[in-house]
Amino acid sequence: MSRDWLHRHRRVVAVTAVAIVGLGVSFLAYFALNLPGDFWRGIGYPGIFLLSFIGAGSIIIPIPYTVILLAISPAFDPIFLTVAAGTGSALGEMVGYALGYLGRNALGEKRREQMDAMLRIFRRFGAIAVFIFAFTPLPDDLIFIPLGLMRYSPWKALAACVAGKFAMVFTIGVVGKAVGELSGDLPVAALISVLLALLIIVIFKIDWVKLAERYSPR
Repeated sequence: MSRDWLHRHRRVVAVTAVAIVGLGVSFLAYFALNLPGDFWRGIGYPGIFLLSFIGAGSIIIPIPYTVILLAISPAFDPIFLTVAAGTGSALGEMVGYALGYLGRNALGEKRREQMDAMLRIFRRFGAIAVFIFAFTPLPDDLIFIPLGLMRYSPWKALAACVAGKFAMVFTIGVVGKAVGELSGDLPVAALISVLLALLIIVIFKIDWVKLAERYSPR
């Protein structure tokens, strides 16, 4: 496969790669969710890390891995639980960022200019938004995929996500309430898919260049 062929078909390759990775992670997460809680309890903190990574890394389809965390949390130290699950889920959320990063290759030059302008605006409040999405039941893909599209700093996104996920898991382990619990039924998955599609459309319709000129720091 020549480099010229890849360059000519880069949009098709990027979209195909995003679709394959997204579906693969989602199916893996669905399988992991159906394993009994005793299985994850038996393999300890590495299992918690893996469960959280797979659950958070699922794309579009909501995987309520926090339900399992809530069920098995009494058997673990809350601090170690927070570190294992918080780190795993934060890294899992970066799957959406990576898909958006790769998906940028499918954009035309004009759309890339729009994403660059959006990035200049997002630098002012991006970390706060990432923390809120990571801490609350809001579907993280609604923000992480666009972050990848605009090439927002992965380290800033990861740092804010780690803080949010640590806070979420600590709440689950200590307070005993499931944060981010969503049912995995088809209507919820369809709703999130529609919301994500609408958000992407809105991002592309807004003239981010003009907004950047108006609100970016002088």
